[in-house]
Amino acid sequence: MRTATMSFKSPEMERLRGYLAEKGLELPDAPAHIQNEWSLPFMRWVVEQTTSKVECSMQPHDPPGIFIGTHRDIVCDPALFNLARVEAGLETTHIVLGSNLAKVPWVKDLLVANKAIFIDRELTGRAAMEQHKGLSRRIASIVQDGGHVWIAQAPGRSKDGKDETHVGLLRMLGMAWGGEEQGAAALKGLLRPVSMRYDVNPCDALLLREKLTGHKAQGDDERSMRAGLEGWKGVVRIAEGEAVQVPEDLSREGWQILASDVDRAIVDLGISGQWAAEAQEALTTGDPGALSPEFLTRIEWAGQQLSNLTGPLDSEQVWTGMCEIYREESDRV
Repeated sequence: MRTATMSFKSPEMERLRGYLAEKGLELPDAPAHIQNEWSLPFMRWVVEQTTSKVECSMQPHDPPGIFIGTHRDIVCDPALFNLARVEAGLETTHIVLGSNLAKVPWVKDLLVANKAIFIDRELTGRAAMEQHKGLSRRIASIVQDGGHVWIAQAPGRSKDGKDETHVGLLRMLGMAWGGEEQGAAALKGLLRPVSMRYDVNPCDALLLREKLTGHKAQGDDERSMRAGLEGWKGVVRIAEGEAVQVPEDLSREGWQILASDVDRAIVDLGISGQWAAEAQEALTTGDPGALSPEFLTRIEWAGQQLSNLTGPLDSEQVWTGMCEIYREESDRV
């Protein structure tokens, strides 16, 4: 994607390049193709500096379509997935992001140059419906032109470890394909599951604070973006699947069935983070005694981060909240 309309001499861009140069990543000051010359080199730096390795399982065939992905990190989920695709010799996807990430003009320009499409989740009523129609048409146009789109399976990151596809999201995607008349069958052959699993979630303390306080602190999106990119992740696992099967005769009431099928397809990809199983076991039994020393150390660290801001915390709330963050499940599967 050409980026001639962007100002790479702006103070913000100069500060960004300086910030990356301090980390040993020298980027050209006027890239002709921002993904190839800026974004992909930066994400390779992220992999080298913040992961022990990235394991990828990609499909041998790559027809145009819509990737429905798990969502643990604001930026890294689609960025690492796109890097994995490039390393496998595939094209990058367009990515659908919340408009909260584009409040700063130069950040928005940078994201647009990386094929981002924005959705304003604060809209309601007729305005939200018109936005959904427009977004559905744009996604359909990209796919019909041979491209791919990544979109998270539900609005916002999962804070309770439940990977469940939002039915309203599927209905929105289906609008441009005749979903209002055909039901979920309109999306046949278009939806492909993607699973992203991190051994360590760099934003776990921020998520825990939001869970315990019930609100997102001002500036948390920016802090989460930076922590997600710079923080240690351990092993990152990525897997994409074949298109989810949708019966031809699925009725208009079948959107919930399709959502469950997408959830099942994500589970069937068979990848998991290092602490997911023990986190789920502790929540099921109500006993943290079987948690591994490494996970307990991480839980203690997250609790200390919060206690510095909020004072002493209830230990059960802390370990329960962290286990919810790290489990990987869907109640519909």
